[in-house]
Amino acid sequence: MKRPKRGQRENWYQRCHVSRRTKLYFLGRKMSRKKLRTRLATVVITGWGNEKDMSDVFCPKCGCEATRYSGNMASYPELWEYGRCARCGHLVEMADNSPWIHALECKENGYEIVI
Repeated sequence: MKRPKRGQRENWYQRCHVSRRTKLYFLGRKMSRKKLRTRLATVVITGWGNEKDMSDVFCPKCGCEATRYSGNMASYPELWEYGRCARCGHLVEMADNSPWIHALECKENGYEIVI
């Protein structure tokens, strides 16, 4: 593959670059570890299956509330979708022909979703 010329690289960077101020506006300030631990301790999950309800929904690794979804990656009757944290990329939510699973439900696995 050919290496892009110097001017092309700079133009590509300018098209894809998001300034720090814009990221701060969308994601907010990063949460401290102490605040994150106290927030994790206060999460209450009620219900079961599709009827689950959580008191607070966020990324257990960084505390970010923004999530980016992959979209359905299978044909119609199937469901296969991921939700990742917008800041750190941690797998936060997942559905694979089953009800949605959130990482906060997997406390015994270190907040990692294990299939």
